[in-house]
Parts: sequence; C-alpha cells; structure tokens
Amino acid sequence: MRKPMNKKVCALVLLPLVISLPVIAKTGVESDDQAIAQRQTAFSSIESDLKTASKSIDGQDTDWQQLALLSAQLTEHSKALMTLFPEGSQSGSKAKKEVWNKPEKFKVLLAQMDTGFQQMYQASEQQNLNELKAGLSQVEKTCRGCHRSYRARF
Repeated sequence: MRKPMNKKVCALVLLPLVISLPVIAKTGVESDDQAIAQRQTAFSSIESDLKTASKSIDGQDTDWQQLALLSAQLTEHSKALMTLFPEGSQSGSKAKKEVWNKPEKFKVLLAQMDTGFQQMYQASEQQNLNELKAGLSQVEKTCRGCHRSYRARF
C-alpha cells in the first residue's frame, strides 16, 4: 500500500531542483565558465542524490516516496547534462578533451545513465525493489566507466 506523499518533504526535496533547473537546463550557456559550473553542480547533485538513494533502499522499510523524488531529480540532472557540454567549453574543465573530440561514446554513456535513472524512477513508482536495484547498478557502472574514460586527473 502506498503512503500518501508528505507535501513538506516533497517541497523540501524539489525546491533546490526547481530553483536550479532554469540555470542548469539552459541550452544557450553564456560562457564556458558557466557551462563548467553548471555541469559540476549537476554532477555533484547526482553524486549526493545517489548516496541518499542507496541509503534509502531498506527492503521492508524502503521510503518509496523519497526514492521517487530522488529519481525524478536524478533524471532532470541527467537531461540537463546532455546540453551542458557545448563545443568550446573544455577550457578549464576537468573532463578530458575526448568528450568534445570523440563525443559519440560519451553521449551513449550519458544516455545509459539517464536510462538507469528512469528505471529507478519507474521502480520507485511501482515499489519494485529488484528493478530499483538494477537501475541503480546500471547507473553506478555507467558512472565508473565514464570517469575512467573521460575524467582528467589533475
């Protein structure tokens, strides 16, 4: 049986997302520095939200509402990232030049990450623990693979 959504929890979880989405989702990024800052914010939020989601998976006491909200946020960040690597935004970035020179694999990995977040969201809505774990596992594998291939070490 589903618990009714707590409006205060929903508002607190979604407020930072609602406030930041117009900035994160801009397709006409005004400067390379802004693009870099927006990507870093999105990736930091993804990392934080994934940790929170992992801790929220507790079999019998799983907070499905929180997981649905987190999964929705993760999907929004993922979609924003697809627009935040415009040509010319590599200067000063921690990403390797291959993101721009050979973007095909990078775009595939971003799409795989997004698919995992969507799977997590659907599983949260359906309260399907196995599917939720499968989506989370896909996302984690994709993140590791992308970091190995595209994250520069300074």
